[in-house]
Amino acid sequence: MPSEPATADDLILLAASGARELTPAELRRVLAHVAAAGFDPEAWERAGGRLAGLGWQGRVPRGGDQLSPAEAHYLRHVVARREWPCNTALEAYLTSLSDLVLDPASGVLVCRYEGIVHLTVVRESGSLRGPEGEDWVLLDYRVASGRWVTAFQPREGLRILN
Repeated sequence: MPSEPATADDLILLAASGARELTPAELRRVLAHVAAAGFDPEAWERAGGRLAGLGWQGRVPRGGDQLSPAEAHYLRHVVARREWPCNTALEAYLTSLSDLVLDPASGVLVCRYEGIVHLTVVRESGSLRGPEGEDWVLLDYRVASGRWVTAFQPREGLRILN
């Protein structure tokens, strides 16, 4: 008899292999793990490009300044694109993403993209939709890093998943 997968990431890999579907208890375990994962605090990003000129913490980051992925995604999707409601703070953005993963109304899919296993969570944006937000919100988790890699409201809707 095969042994039980050791980690939530092992369960995701099992699902991605198509070997079997996860049980409801296994899926709850996986989603609790993904909800707590957050963005990688060590994967700093340059503030240039799409973030150039945005005010952040009382200053305007310059192109060479480093931001955490949580800050970069917050500035990109909440501040610049206004996908989330006005005045959404960084912590509220991050909490909304964890809540999204745990929401029973969310859909979950596991896939391989360019050989890398991802777990993606989608839900109608509802109360998370800001002035320039979209109908859906999407969070992508990468098994290899054990972290969220993106979270946003795709302009192309669910077609982005094709």
